[in-house]
Amino acid sequence: MMSWVNPTIEKASWKRFLVWFALLFVFSLWAFNLDSPWTRALDLACGVLPETKPGIPAIEPIRSLDALGGNTGDYLLWQLLDIPYAVMNLMVTTTGIALGLKAMRLGSGFWRGEIILPMLYLICELVENSFLAAFASKLLTPSETIVLLQQLATTLKFASGFPAMALGALGVVIALLASLIKSFRKNT
Repeated sequence: MMSWVNPTIEKASWKRFLVWFALLFVFSLWAFNLDSPWTRALDLACGVLPETKPGIPAIEPIRSLDALGGNTGDYLLWQLLDIPYAVMNLMVTTTGIALGLKAMRLGSGFWRGEIILPMLYLICELVENSFLAAFASKLLTPSETIVLLQQLATTLKFASGFPAMALGALGVVIALLASLIKSFRKNT
């Protein structure tokens, strides 16, 4: 699994970061602020959907999905659209982390392991989406054991995703500061 870390760090560039950030920004603006499958499903469920509720209460997905009634079309569509969103998050956060690691010359050391967090987030997102789509489409009955697995994936998604975003942002700040210092030294 670590074989992709070195190439990810080596390929990190401002251009790569800005392209993925722009894509994520535009997608997020549409998905979370305008009329989209996510906002429509969230409205139907009175503001609570399973992926917004980390923790392990086994009843949570059933309670949230029951609020949708039979109107699961937008929610199921969102489960598909959430995959490119998660990939965009992966690319933005890994590139941000990699930029910071390159700037601090830590790309081959112990700290490069932090780049695994965005991948863990993506894996958990895929597991969570699979379960939630199966529950919403009635392909899988949400038994306690299966729901606990889904809730574990949701909880781990939050536990890895938020630190990954913070590390990505920190990496960008570090890389930006390193670039400014390098430019300042070059000009003096």
